[in-house]
Amino acid sequence: MKRIRSKRGWLALAAIASFAGLWSLGLFTLLKGPEPYDPDAVPRGRPGPPEADGAVFSRYAGSESCRGCHARAFDLWARSHHALAERPVLAGVDRAAFDPPRAFLHGTQTSSVRLSDGQYLVETLGFGGRREEYAAVRAIGEAPLRQYLVAGPRGRLQTLEASFDPLRGEWFDVFGSEDRRSGEWGHWTGRGMTWNSMCASCHNTRLRKNYDEASDSYATRQSELGVGCEACHGPMRAHAEWQRASTRPGRKDPTLRPFSRDRMFDACGTCHARRFELTGDFEPGDSFLDHHSPSIVDASEVFYADGQVREEDYEWAPFLSSRMHAAGVRCIDCHDPHSGKPLLDGNALCMRCHSGGYPRSPIIDPAQHSGHRLDGAGSLCAGCHMPLTTYMQRHPRRDHGFTIPDPLLTKERGIPNACNRCHTDKDADWALAAVEARYGARMHRSSRSRTRAVASARAGDDAGRDGLLALLAGPETPFWKAVAAGMLVGWAGERPVQEALHGLSAHPDPLVRENAASSMGPLADGDDPLVHATLRNLLDDPVRSVRIRAAWTLRGRVDPASSVGKELERFLSHNSDQPTGQVQRGAYHLARGDGERALGFYKKAAEWDPLSAALRGEIAVVLSQLGRTEESLREAGEAVRLEPNEAEHHFRLGLAWNEAGDAAKTIASLEEAVRLDKGHARAWYNLALGRQAAGRSDEALEALSMAEAAAPRDARIPYARATILLQLGQMDEARAAARRALELQPDLIEAREILQAPR
Repeated sequence: MKRIRSKRGWLALAAIASFAGLWSLGLFTLLKGPEPYDPDAVPRGRPGPPEADGAVFSRYAGSESCRGCHARAFDLWARSHHALAERPVLAGVDRAAFDPPRAFLHGTQTSSVRLSDGQYLVETLGFGGRREEYAAVRAIGEAPLRQYLVAGPRGRLQTLEASFDPLRGEWFDVFGSEDRRSGEWGHWTGRGMTWNSMCASCHNTRLRKNYDEASDSYATRQSELGVGCEACHGPMRAHAEWQRASTRPGRKDPTLRPFSRDRMFDACGTCHARRFELTGDFEPGDSFLDHHSPSIVDASEVFYADGQVREEDYEWAPFLSSRMHAAGVRCIDCHDPHSGKPLLDGNALCMRCHSGGYPRSPIIDPAQHSGHRLDGAGSLCAGCHMPLTTYMQRHPRRDHGFTIPDPLLTKERGIPNACNRCHTDKDADWALAAVEARYGARMHRSSRSRTRAVASARAGDDAGRDGLLALLAGPETPFWKAVAAGMLVGWAGERPVQEALHGLSAHPDPLVRENAASSMGPLADGDDPLVHATLRNLLDDPVRSVRIRAAWTLRGRVDPASSVGKELERFLSHNSDQPTGQVQRGAYHLARGDGERALGFYKKAAEWDPLSAALRGEIAVVLSQLGRTEESLREAGEAVRLEPNEAEHHFRLGLAWNEAGDAAKTIASLEEAVRLDKGHARAWYNLALGRQAAGRSDEALEALSMAEAAAPRDARIPYARATILLQLGQMDEARAAARRALELQPDLIEAREILQAPR
């Protein structure tokens, strides 16, 4: 099941309206919409409106139609986890979970199960916080856990958090001890556990979500329960009918559409990637990026900086990041495509290539390479290069990034290494000494410098910017160049970065182009011809994910009647059943100057995710822009109440108090923000302005010193310092600060005026 781990969190496609760019004590005012972009060229990637359900499903024959001619493949598939990904509740399979009846504790809750008159019943805390019995109608998953679906309102199916482990014969909670409650987005009754949106597309064959935003209802359909043959091979009715009608069985079938290895990899990615759906209409043979935008290593903590999985990231993106993928290896080189199981056990699978069987793979001697006994767990290739992480309490999964353990990065950046995952009684110093003794200078590899660059960029250090630019100029794979392109957003205002992003707009890999478009977001409202030439070109990219990303970046200017404007609207509509989608709709209209309409979408998102502090903060922004100061203050205060230890919420509350004209509370809120996060440059900057306005110049200069330490490349901070020093009559110090501001931003006229002022 595709689910975000945090019970209150959600991710948006791109940066949404936020206080993040506010530096002065005041909020943005609503801007008039600029002239629209309307690209003339027709985009590719199956453009146009989606087909009707009848036309789509008429092309599918069902897996049973394959059995007669493909008996061996069918038998392997029929016993696989793909075949059992979703099914009706069955007496022979599910009786043991419900009979005999039993009760079990999870968190502070007690639920119970029983079998009665052929109904499989779960009594638990449900809708409206009431304890009720619900009939399980379907099961998703097989081993090591099964989750059960129950009917919800308006065409929904909801996924119970109380789940069954068939290997241990016991019930448990997939959220462990989190103790989620009714009303939370991530509770089993909430939208975070709505099957139609969060589970269905990966547990079924050719699914149409069919969400109706006006009625907030679903009419979800699929061609077949479970992941059937046509989930990977595409619609096969024409093939089945041609075979039945053919009088020459050996004749080449004209209905078949052969797939390349990369297109097969794309089909795997539709379910084995953490991703945003762009259309909800993928068919095998299509490009993954024409229908999805994958989560990759970025400024968030979704992945570790070296590419290891951290949250529930699945396998596709980690594998895309690996040297194995770059060498040409694909899923079916290691996994039987019908059973899903590895083709060989243990090291035999790896050694099939690494003993010289594949021309591009290094030859490895397991005994010499691992330094462990050949009959011990430490000698297993997967143990070091595919470490296990357990998700949903019972499901251990191997990281498919094939990363190299590096205890030095554990010491420097807190990134886990496989050595200490096994040797839990040892520390990183012990592991570092061991690998350096065995491998020596080979540990100083490019992946280490790449990881340092990503980690530094996450911290906002300029060393990260320089490392990312070096990564773009070097021999790294397209995946890591895409990572660098996306993470350069923090330095998008710098000309060398803009020029690098412009160059990437012609990169042959669409994931690189997509992330370059994303990083230009902070510049989209400006008038820089280089930026807009780049984004104009990407609006007509041959790959949909790139076009939609460019259109989202230019959402304030894109013509909604243009072909790419319609694609953007289809994306927004497809995702409008989740708070994320409502926020995206709100951000779209806010960028186009329609704050009142935007507010409605933000409020709908908050209604669906009432415990999200971030949403309250976003609503506060919109209300402030609309001049509704008291309401803005109320929402900012609610964000602080929901997450009192989050510095950003106190920062926003400080800005709201400033709008309300309460200087003392403004300063108090900003001081709390910097207490919680000493590296919050914007809070320090605004605190300095507030203290200066209160006549506390020395304290204002102290705050600016902290702001400059946190954001040393921002010219506005030394300029503010110069203005305060000028007011204090400290001319030499003021001029020095102004010179520093001009070093960082040569066109900062106000700083130049300080230098030109008479002594």
